[in-house]
Amino acid sequence: MDVIDILDSKVKDIINTKGELENKIEVLEIKVTEYSKLIKNLEDKNRLYKDELKTVLIELENVIKDLDV
Repeated sequence: MDVIDILDSKVKDIINTKGELENKIEVLEIKVTEYSKLIKNLEDKNRLYKDELKTVLIELENVIKDLDV
């Protein structure tokens, strides 16, 4: 094997590795997008539950006041 063959082999290996890394990056970007959507959905649900809980607590407080406890 001469130097040209060795360098050619190295270049092919690097190109293959680069392609694999680019594919992994694409998959990771898709996952980040999916997780971002899930996080936003959970934050929205959390806000709704927080508002519902606040409303229930206010109602409970009013009932307790009405009972003069």
